[in-house]
Amino acid sequence: MRAERRMGQSGAAVRPAVSDKGPFAGRRAPLAAAPGGDGALGETAAMNTALRLGILGAARIAHEFARGVAASPAIELAAIAARDPARARAFAAAHGVAKVAPDYEALLADPGIEAVYIPLSNDLHQPWTLRALAAGKHVLCEKPLTLGAAQVRELQAAARQAGRVLMEAFPYRFQPQTLELLRRVRAGALGPLRHVAGEFGVPLDLPGNYRYDRACGGGALWDLGVYPLSLMRALAGRQPLRVQALAHEQGGVDHGLAASLLWADGLTATLACRFDSSPHRQVRIHGARAGLSCGFYNHVSADKAWIEVIDQGDYLGRRENVPPGDGFRLEAEAFAARVRGLPADPLWPTDAETHDTIALVEALLRSVREGRAVEVAAC
Repeated sequence: MRAERRMGQSGAAVRPAVSDKGPFAGRRAPLAAAPGGDGALGETAAMNTALRLGILGAARIAHEFARGVAASPAIELAAIAARDPARARAFAAAHGVAKVAPDYEALLADPGIEAVYIPLSNDLHQPWTLRALAAGKHVLCEKPLTLGAAQVRELQAAARQAGRVLMEAFPYRFQPQTLELLRRVRAGALGPLRHVAGEFGVPLDLPGNYRYDRACGGGALWDLGVYPLSLMRALAGRQPLRVQALAHEQGGVDHGLAASLLWADGLTATLACRFDSSPHRQVRIHGARAGLSCGFYNHVSADKAWIEVIDQGDYLGRRENVPPGDGFRLEAEAFAARVRGLPADPLWPTDAETHDTIALVEALLRSVREGRAVEVAAC
C-alpha cells in the first residue's frame, strides 16, 4: 500500500466488445480524437478505439483501478511506470499491461499514450499533473486533486490552456448508488434539505505510510473525510457559510476529526472520519419531507446496492434496490467520454465541486488550528 514517492520514475487485457455500464453502455468504445486535437471527436477517425492510458505509480489503489477497468472497452491500460521498476513489471504482469516505461518522464514522453492516471501520494498530485498536461496528456488524478484550492485553480487553468481534460478520480461519485442519491435530492424528492451526516472510518495500521505525514498530505480528513465532504458539497450545490472542526492528532496529523457545517439557508451537516475505528462508510440525508440513507462505496456489489428511504412518518425505512457498479470502471469511462468530446452527465462532479471541496478541507484544518468556527468565504 506504500505510495510512489519520488518525482522521477512502467498491453492491454482482453475485454468485451461492449460495456454494460457507464457512458458507453451497450455500445463500442468512442471514436478516437484527432491527433493533436482538444479531445473532440476527430473527423478523420476511421475506427472505434479505447483510450490509451498510462499509469504513474503502482500503489495499491492503482491495482484496484486496473481491476475495475479490465472489462471496459473504453480503456486500454497501455503503459505503467513506477519508482521501483520491479513493482512496475509485477503490476504489468498482473494486469496485462504491455509496456513498462523506465520512469515517469519516459511514459509522459510516449506519443502513444493519450492520457494518464495518477495514483501517487497526495503531495505529488499537483506537480505530476502539471507535467502531464505540459506533455499533452489528459489527466485522471486520484483525490484529492491538490492540497490547496489555489493549486486547483492553477491546474484547471493549465488544463484549459493545454486543451486537455483534467478530472479528479473519485470512484464513489460515479457509481449508481451515489448518482441515485443526487438525482432524488436534485429532483426535490426529499423537499428542502435540512441535515446531512457523513462518516468514514477504517482501522489503519501502516507504520511509515505517507498518510501519517503532514508534508505528504496525510491525515484522516485528506484521506477519508474528503469523501463525505465532497458528497455534502454536491448535495447542497454550493459552499456552506461557516464550518467548525475538532481533531484528535498524533504525529502531526489528524487521526480522527469531527466537523459541523452551516449553509445560508439553514442546512446543517456533520462529518466524522477516523484512522482507528471499525470500518464504516455511511451517509444520511434528511429533507423536510423524507430521508435517505446508504453507504457511499467505490464499488457497489449486489448486496450493498440499495438505498434506505425514510418517508413513512414512523422513523422506519424501506430499502429500494439500485444497480450495482464498479466506480473505478465508471469514473474511467466518464473520463474517456469527456476526452472523446461526449456530453457530461449533469450528475458527474464539476470543476467547481473539486475546487470547493478542497477549499472546505482547508477551512476545516484552519478551524482545528485556530480552535474556532471559520467563515468559508474567507478561505
